[in-house]
Amino acid sequence: MNKLQLMMLAAIVVQLAGCSDGGTGSSASPGGATPATMAGSCNNAASGFCNEFAGSSYKAASVQRVCEGQKMMFLAGACPTEGRVGSCFVYKGKNTESIYRYYTKFPGFGIAPKGGVAAAAENQCTKLKGDWTPN
Repeated sequence: MNKLQLMMLAAIVVQLAGCSDGGTGSSASPGGATPATMAGSCNNAASGFCNEFAGSSYKAASVQRVCEGQKMMFLAGACPTEGRVGSCFVYKGKNTESIYRYYTKFPGFGIAPKGGVAAAAENQCTKLKGDWTPN
């Protein structure tokens, strides 16, 4: 993933973190179960990642605005499961929790990452200081 994509991901989390209502967190699981507080997802299929906003501080309208502002597709629920290579839990258990889902097209732009897609996605997760779960 290039620096621009990393900055985009960080910007989404930062923008939405400002929408806090003081909630207590979520109960998302690595297998893709949708928590009751799921506000929606931003899907970037061309780049091979999708971000689920699982924390209780997120609101659907805010998630939709941020997705559209970042030129990503807003999904009212969870990210797709087909082609997923792994997931990265960021701020796990907090009201700002989000889950980055990575797919076979990651990191996009037709780039074949050294070490494979899953290794590149896990490396990205490490940069985000998240918890990696392979699929």
